Amino acid sequence: MNSGVSSAGGPAKAPPVEAWVVSDGLMSAPSQLRVFLVISQPPLRGLLQALLEPLPVMVSEAVDADDGWRRLPTERHDLVLLDGTIEPARVREWIERIRRGAERAELVVFAQAIDRDRRAELLSVGCLAVLEAGITRDVLASTVRSLVRRCRGERGRSASAGFSRHADAAVLVADSAAMRTILATASRLATTHSPVLLLGETGVGKERIAALIHAEGPWARGPFVEVNCAAIPAELFESELFGHERGAFTGATRTRRGRFELADQGTLFLDEVGEVPLHLQAKLLRVLQSRRIEPVGSERSVEINVRVIAATNRDLRAEVEAGRFRRDLFYRLSVVELEVPPLRERVEDIDGLTHTYLELLSAQLGGAVTGIDAAALEALHRYPWPGNVRELVNVVERAILMCPGDTITRAELPESVAYGPASAPREPSPRDPTKAEQGQGVQIPAAWLDRPWKEVREALLAGGERAYLEGLLARAQGRIGVAAARAGLAPRSLFEKMRRHGLRKEDYRGP
Repeated sequence: MNSGVSSAGGPAKAPPVEAWVVSDGLMSAPSQLRVFLVISQPPLRGLLQALLEPLPVMVSEAVDADDGWRRLPTERHDLVLLDGTIEPARVREWIERIRRGAERAELVVFAQAIDRDRRAELLSVGCLAVLEAGITRDVLASTVRSLVRRCRGERGRSASAGFSRHADAAVLVADSAAMRTILATASRLATTHSPVLLLGETGVGKERIAALIHAEGPWARGPFVEVNCAAIPAELFESELFGHERGAFTGATRTRRGRFELADQGTLFLDEVGEVPLHLQAKLLRVLQSRRIEPVGSERSVEINVRVIAATNRDLRAEVEAGRFRRDLFYRLSVVELEVPPLRERVEDIDGLTHTYLELLSAQLGGAVTGIDAAALEALHRYPWPGNVRELVNVVERAILMCPGDTITRAELPESVAYGPASAPREPSPRDPTKAEQGQGVQIPAAWLDRPWKEVREALLAGGERAYLEGLLARAQGRIGVAAARAGLAPRSLFEKMRRHGLRKEDYRGP
């Protein structure tokens, strides 16, 4: 079997498929992990077989995507590795088909070449991870082991404590009294059937709290389906939530189930529910009251049994008074309200969150970075975290990528985090960002100059992307449609980029 390794034991030069790296996502699943390979490229399939062989997993294979598609409903899988050569439009269908079974499998897509928008789209529709060409066979091996280990550990925790993949270890980092209270309340709410409204800023972890409520209650036997209401165009909202029949509208080439039906016997998480267009709120309310949906273009109604958890970063009471949100829908969703505090108000959690994500992300990225020094931790404590936990995760990942050794220092942190807002000039320290020529260039950490271009490219792109998005949103005064049009992006793609950088449109709205 060709596993892409030379006789000397080092990486072979020929096979192009020996280089893959996780771009995002964490993984989960049970005791004897069942892995389903749907990989058409023989070199990659052989390499994955070799990497999985010594691990405690059961591996089955499909000869091609059509064979895999046919076998999904009749076989039980925990982890599906799907070839990226499949048509992009079918990836969502694969995810839906995978999650129709009694146990939902996780889907990982391999892609030889993929741009950022496409990666964000795949992750937004439910892919747990996107693996793309770019790193060595050794990194792929480490990544596969890490994912399987994560899968097995999460599944064991699910069996014993009722946690789903969404309630990963980070949600349990609660050193602050505020978060301990939140988690205790969430556990109590899990045993009820009442709707819950989660309040809090973007990035505080509302989706993780929702997943915890689902996982610890009677709905845990069913699916947990997330819907980001802000990322759905208004014209597709009804179809996305309630499904549609073939031919119901232009482009509806096949019948498709909506998110409510996919969440039947489980939990539907309506994230950013304040973004639901006003003219569609009545339809959402009717479904919540009747527990029946009518797919677009259909004369039939479908009965559903779903627990609904909603979340928003808006003041919905103010939205109701302003006439932008229905009062009856607000009362229907907010039987119980739970507010998740921002990270700046619970700094006691920063150490635990940092070390948790450092361990998880470092394992995915090769495992070389094992710690963070006191000065860097102090900087994390001082920073106000406008993007909350989501921004902290991005900072930790960037620091891991930039770290030349095994310990993160202040030099690997973004300048705004390491030294605070650049309000006044300061003298450079030995590990300070280098001075750019007078009036020219971009300042970069001196440590980057000792690293290969490929290793710093992602961080440079990420920093530039964030600056571009901030300027774009400021000019558009937070209007997503206007900003997306100026950037030549779909609104959903722009929203996903904002989410990755912890940016909120509310912060850029004009007076």
